[in-house]
This record gives sequence, C-alpha cells and structure tokens, in this order.
Amino acid sequence: MATSKKRFFTLCLSTTVVSTVYANSSDTIHGHIGGLTNQINRDIGDVPGNRYNGDFNFSYYNYQTGDLEQKFNFSALVNDQNLTMFSLQEAYVAKDGLFRPWDSAEKIGDRMSFGRKILPWSTVDSFWGLGKFNNRKNFDYFDPGQEGLVGIEYENRSSNGFFWKAFGSPIYIPETNPSLDINKSKKTITSRNPWANPPADSTETSPGVTAAVKYDVDYPELAEVVFRYSVGASVGWENKFWVVDAFIMRKPENQISTKVNVKLDTISVPNVVNAYIKPEIYYHDLYGGSLKYRNSDLEMYISGIAVRPNTYPDGSQEATDFTDIKTKKVREDYVGGGISKINDVYGMGFNYVARLSPFDRDRDSLVLDPRWNQALNGFLMRNFTQQFRLSADVKYDMLTTDRLVMLRANYNVSKEFLTILGVNLIGTPESGKSFWSPYTNNDSLFAGLRYIY
Repeated sequence: MATSKKRFFTLCLSTTVVSTVYANSSDTIHGHIGGLTNQINRDIGDVPGNRYNGDFNFSYYNYQTGDLEQKFNFSALVNDQNLTMFSLQEAYVAKDGLFRPWDSAEKIGDRMSFGRKILPWSTVDSFWGLGKFNNRKNFDYFDPGQEGLVGIEYENRSSNGFFWKAFGSPIYIPETNPSLDINKSKKTITSRNPWANPPADSTETSPGVTAAVKYDVDYPELAEVVFRYSVGASVGWENKFWVVDAFIMRKPENQISTKVNVKLDTISVPNVVNAYIKPEIYYHDLYGGSLKYRNSDLEMYISGIAVRPNTYPDGSQEATDFTDIKTKKVREDYVGGGISKINDVYGMGFNYVARLSPFDRDRDSLVLDPRWNQALNGFLMRNFTQQFRLSADVKYDMLTTDRLVMLRANYNVSKEFLTILGVNLIGTPESGKSFWSPYTNNDSLFAGLRYIY
C-alpha cells in the first residue's frame, strides 16, 4: 500500500509539472496538488482517516465558437489510512450547431454533449448535496461536490426564450465514495474512511449473549451493474433576468442498495450471525423544477424535487437489529429557495430547504436518514486583498438540531502557493438519531498548503 501511495504522489507531481509547462501558453488547464493536516489540536477530530490527507485536482477546458467544447475534471485524495479516493467529475465533448446554428451570446440554436457531464437540472438537490440527481464526489460530507451522469444530452433553444433538453444513457456508474473494505476470507466489512459507516461487527442475540457477525457478499457481474438505462427531459423558458424550468428523469439510484438475510449459528462457540448480502440496483423517478431571477451579481431561486422509488423494500427487522443495515425506502419531496449576492469583493447568501414528505425519525428504519429536513443556511465571503480571503458557512436543521459550521482563511503566499487555515464543526442531537450522528467526531481544525497551476 505504501508503494501505491508513493506511485500516486509521483504521478500527481509529474502531471503537475507537465500541466504547468502547458498552462504557460494556455488558460484551459488548472488545478492543484497539496495536503491538509488536522493535527493542530489533537483533541479536535482525532479520527483515523481524518487526521491528514494529500489531494490533487486536474481540470482541462477548451471551447471556441464553432469548435468542439471539451472538459475534463479529475480529483484524487489519499488519507492517513492509505485509502485513495478518485473522482471524475466531468469528462465530455460537446458540439454546437448540429441542426441549427448556435449563437453563444444569445443562447440560440442546438448543441449535443457526450460523456460524463453535470446536469444543472435541480438546484435544491445540488446545493444541499441530496445526491438524488447527479452523483456526489463525497470525499467528505462538508463539501460533497458533484459528479456528472454518463450519457448524451441534446439541448435546443429558440429565439423566443423557450428551450428543451433531453438526456439518455445505456450506462450506469454509481457513487463510489466513501467506500467500504470487504474482506471475503475473513468475512468482514470495515472502513478506512471517516465518512463511511460500516455495519456492525458484533451483535447481542439475546440478553447477555454476544455474537460476531460474518458477512458473505454476493458480488454481481460487472455487466449487471453497468448496463442500466437512464432517460430524462427538461423544458423551460429564459430571458435576461428570469429562468423557469421543469424536468423528469428515470434513472438508477446513485447508491447501490443491499438485500440482507441473516442466520444465527448457535452451534459455533461463541455464537455467530451469518449475514448474506446481495447488492441491488433500484430505479427511481425524479421530477421537479425551479424559478430563478438573476440581475448582475444578485440571484434568487425557488426549486423543488420529488423522488419516487420504483421499489419499496421494507427489509427484515431481524437483519437490521443484527447488522445495523437498513433497507426501507420511502418517497421523498424537497422544496428550497435562496438569495445570494456574489462579486469579486464579497459574497453572501441565505438558503432554506424543507422535506415535505412524511418521515418519523423515531420509527422509520430507512436506508439513510434524511440529510436535511428543515434546514437553514447562511454564508459570507470577503476578499480583503488579492491574497487574503475569509469565508464562513453555517447550516442548521430546525427539526433534528444538526449543525454544520465551516470557517476558512485563505492566503496566497505567491501566485503558485496557497495556504489554508480552517475549522469544520458538526453538532448533532443528544438522541443520536440523525443522518449526521455517526460522524459527530469528524470535527477538524486544519491547516494546508497547495501548489496552484
């Protein structure tokens, strides 16, 4: 593993050097390589996998009117547990004017893109990291980021402001971060990622009797996972200030689900619970829309999304009790809105999201507790000079009392080197019943250095 880590950093450094030479004659390549340490205060967030990391980003973009638009964005991160995570956010080419000439200034004509592309169809989903539409980068949950969907998107815009888009794909790529380590020989499931929540390794089968849990995972064939279709469409109208649109999409869920069966082995000493896990890929239907107003550096929006699973597994309560793996699914409805003003000097904004669909967190044993229920967000950013920047971002869920606080101070020592000092704080309810409760110790007081190219 150590050798793999050295090779990874060598690759990052080599790519950086080559990219920097090329970037001198082109502004289409940029990125960074660097690292963060969370060991400034070991009493804050001293969690394996969250102590320090090295990260890398490479982004390429090239577009000239009449030519192909090309975009490639790749990131990687290695944490202190020698876990390497990768994320290909986008990798696509687009062609303007297939059937109608494209005017980029007036946004009139048609264009088609092929590859992995982030589709900006649902504002509330992307801002709050719900992960229902596009995949998430998910290196950490403070900033989940987005990964695009793989397929073909066609866009057609008219001079009267009306537009429509269509997306289709025969290929499915699920979210890959954060990952779990599955040991087939030892029949264990563990994690080297502080944002992954592995199932129980032991359980109480009766009062005072504890049993180890052994996992047998039935791996699907690659073709069973990859060859899954997605299809969707979006329609809307836009002018200089207003945008209104609506969408519908049928696609596989971004996260692979599991089917769990358990069997108690009372012959072994001590007792053993054998858990048989079969990955399941479920489809869901998504629909929603948004209304936006934009004027210079001011933007306001209202956005909603509805999630309808095609399958509603209830799961086995016995399996949940023994393994902590939850399999129940329900419909989800979210609506949100916000206002922001962002320019070169400062940025500020306020956002709100509400889950409209019913959910009883004391009784419902869902696959995942809702990330946000009735949440408020406020952020503030100030560029004091070209070198120094401060920012703050706070999220608070009024239903569960979950809190996320992110504070940043960035200072450019030079054009190429950026220093970072920051704080990430998580607050969760005393009941321990919320999406964020398993990660309450992932606080951090960190410092970092990045080479920017």
